[in-house]
Amino acid sequence: MTGASEERLAFNEATFRKLNEGIKRGADAHRLPFACECGRLGCNQLIELSREEYEAVRAHPRRFFLLATHELLDVERVVERHDDYLVVEKVGEAGDIAERTDPRRREDG
Repeated sequence: MTGASEERLAFNEATFRKLNEGIKRGADAHRLPFACECGRLGCNQLIELSREEYEAVRAHPRRFFLLATHELLDVERVVERHDDYLVVEKVGEAGDIAERTDPRRREDG
């Protein structure tokens, strides 16, 4: 995967993470629908997570949740497998971008 492609994927996934942060803030239900945080263009599938499941992923700035088969092993590794979703951790440049764009860790976010 080229550097430009890897960067585009990382920023795409970071955008979905930011969207999901907004969903979490605005909802009171026990299980909430979140956008799949994969890097696939055009993916608009939802994953239901509890607040606890969501927070467990957000505790690590390089981690994202996505549907099985949506993982891109060139830029991430699977760290958890669940019935309805996977948790992946970005590696290399994609991991660096994930950390820099984490809305919970950014000084201006």
